[in-house]
Amino acid sequence: MNLLKKALYTLGFYMFALSFYNCENSNELEVKPREKIKFDFDWKFKKGDFPGADKAVFNDADWETLDLPHDWSMAGPFKKDNPSGNVGAYAPGGIGWYRKKFSLDKTDAGSKINIEFGGVYMNSEVWINGNYLGKRPYGYISFNYDLTPYLNFDADNVLSVRVDNSKEPSARWFTGSGIYRHVWLVKTNALHISRYGVYATTPEVSKEKATVEVKTKVENESNGPEKFVVVNTIYDAGGKVLAQHESTSELLGNKEEEILQQIQVGTPVLWSPENPYLYTLRTEVKRNDEVVDQVETNLGIRSFEFTAENGFSLNGKNIKLKGVNNHSDLGALGAAINDKVLERRLKILKDMGCNAIRTAHNPPSATLLDLCDKMGFMVMDEAFDEWLESWPFGNKKKEGKAKYGYHLYFEEWAEKDLTELIKRDRNHPSIILWSVGNEIPDACFEEGTERLKVLMDIVREHDATRPITCGITHMHLANESGFASQLDVTGYNGGGGSAFMYEKDRETYPERKFLATEVPHTFQTRGVYQSQSWYRGKNPLGGIMKVPDLSNEEVFGEVSKYYSSSYDNSMVRISARDSWRRTRDFPYMAGEFRWTGFDYLGESMFGWPAKLFNFGVIDMCGFPKDTYYFYQSQWTEAPMVHILPHWNWEGKEGVEIPVVAYSNCDSVELFLNGKSLGTKEMGDAMDLMWKVPYTPGTLMAKGIKDGKVVCEKVIVTADKPAKIELLADTDTVNANGQDVVHVEVNIRDKDNNFVPNASNEIKFTLTGEATILAVDNGDPKSEESFIGDTRKAFNGKCIIIVKTTKKQGEFTIKAESEGLKMATVSAKSI
Repeated sequence: MNLLKKALYTLGFYMFALSFYNCENSNELEVKPREKIKFDFDWKFKKGDFPGADKAVFNDADWETLDLPHDWSMAGPFKKDNPSGNVGAYAPGGIGWYRKKFSLDKTDAGSKINIEFGGVYMNSEVWINGNYLGKRPYGYISFNYDLTPYLNFDADNVLSVRVDNSKEPSARWFTGSGIYRHVWLVKTNALHISRYGVYATTPEVSKEKATVEVKTKVENESNGPEKFVVVNTIYDAGGKVLAQHESTSELLGNKEEEILQQIQVGTPVLWSPENPYLYTLRTEVKRNDEVVDQVETNLGIRSFEFTAENGFSLNGKNIKLKGVNNHSDLGALGAAINDKVLERRLKILKDMGCNAIRTAHNPPSATLLDLCDKMGFMVMDEAFDEWLESWPFGNKKKEGKAKYGYHLYFEEWAEKDLTELIKRDRNHPSIILWSVGNEIPDACFEEGTERLKVLMDIVREHDATRPITCGITHMHLANESGFASQLDVTGYNGGGGSAFMYEKDRETYPERKFLATEVPHTFQTRGVYQSQSWYRGKNPLGGIMKVPDLSNEEVFGEVSKYYSSSYDNSMVRISARDSWRRTRDFPYMAGEFRWTGFDYLGESMFGWPAKLFNFGVIDMCGFPKDTYYFYQSQWTEAPMVHILPHWNWEGKEGVEIPVVAYSNCDSVELFLNGKSLGTKEMGDAMDLMWKVPYTPGTLMAKGIKDGKVVCEKVIVTADKPAKIELLADTDTVNANGQDVVHVEVNIRDKDNNFVPNASNEIKFTLTGEATILAVDNGDPKSEESFIGDTRKAFNGKCIIIVKTTKKQGEFTIKAESEGLKMATVSAKSI
């Protein structure tokens, strides 16, 4: 009996010791699956530099409490003498500190805990509990730090972030300042899938089947060996299991391994802009049949190809890229990302017929790419706006495009930043191109070709499934250096005249694949018109494609230099119509990305007080300009017709007004006060024009297809402003502290007609569970603040963006203006 007790005691001790060893060995107290926690809420912030703010013990009681994403530049003041200048929208920069106190459960003590930043502009430094984690200069790149060695599990933890955007300008446009993208706390076990450790490609795609190749990198950060199983499962959009693959392996302590698996999917639904179908790839790491880590990846099955003969094909079908360039700011919100605001913008582009986006000129937010996957946009994912060289005019110096721009960091950080971009984004089916630069002066020099080769090698090391491009402006010099021919797809930026080189370069480089990466540059101010054409630059490099004046003398009189005509007759070298005609008619052209989709902060041409210039076909509020409808007529099939200008021209009675129609119908008939002014055939034309002596009343266009009227557009001469109209884009939002409602504000006359020249000042009052996030009107030279409760209408419109609190309940927005009938609109936060 004593021997039995001794044996049981020994066995028990052994089992206890083994369990203790395994716990110590795997650095786990409890096996818990991966947790990814949004870390946006309840930060402390103060602008300025504060020695000691990196320490855990620091008095931040008087600091502002706020939620991320956050852009302190938008709080202003915008001033003429701010160092950011006209390129940076005259916004303030400076230094700012963020601090966040948080606690962890004792059961987390065995976990690996990382902090993930989506983007911090710029020169961020991070500490945890006074321990320095590192610095990241590039303001557009995501990055992470391992917090594990420095965490407390029986006391509070303090995360401190110093952001230095004091040296400006650091870019050629508005950048914003601060932690302007989402932040995540990620908890895993010691045995886990590496960061960006799931890499899925589709090397074989047909209507009958698709091969999905999955590489899973697993890390064992414990001290001893671990046996595990990697399970990859593909689910359809309804959650049904379609295919699965398991692989068993073993890792020694502090080692990693990449496991390759191939999974077959029968009769796949192919991802496309028309049908952005997404499967779900679930990757699990199991130990003893227990899931210790799990990652889900959106999977889009598609094939695409760029060719020298036929441009671009998706899933075997030849199509054109109908794209726009977009900077990352969200207008009145500045750089601070808001998911719903970004989604609204993409919906507006989708309705225009846009199917592609170029992330000009820097790594985008992960939010944008997720939305592009789901909504059906193809993406040109861009890394840099500058490398090292300056332009080859005058002295050749390594001074870059912006005085404090990325050229200061390129040699030390380019490889790391580019690697981060490719590994983060390579699973997105929306991405069809990697761009390693925009209008890089290095392209003009022989050493630029060497730098390009290094960058292309980095891209291919981490993803060889997509071609590499670069937007080139001085194509004649890039051709001479060999830079342009080194690219997989050659990007033509029209601003430097490259839009006129397609034919000649096609003859000289017959194997080249052509893409208009930035063309055209045209200018429009919503609701502003001039009948005389205007071109930027007296002697434009590379020629000019003139647009005929619409009248012998200017019809509309003087217009502010800050504004531009919406007739598509204000441009850099080429109009929207002529640019798209060339792209459409040359079969070797893959498509074009126009500059730009939306107006954006910065790069104002004429100086203070303009914070922007009119590059977009949509203003900063999200209100389409007239050229938006030109693209809709070319890029969509649902019958549409649009006419311009508006029909409020008091004092111009009898003056011939150029009336232009955009339509995708066979013909358009125009009426004034019920009398037909004639029918015109579209044919191959991109627009139609009538010269109409001005008479107040009703202007109507009817779109005719196959002999039938299928659509119409009516414009009425409005009386004086009489009332306010409020249009909310939703009546139900989430009480999560981040959801928003956009409220469009229109000025109407007594008969409810839109007043296109109204400029009434609107006062907003908000009651209930929400706050006013921003106000705007799209006026390029407005000096009003984006933060506040008043805004003047600009050409009849303005917008208010309202953000929910974290409490459920109703809220109401009231709009008032002297002499106008007030309006209210309500929504519910759930």
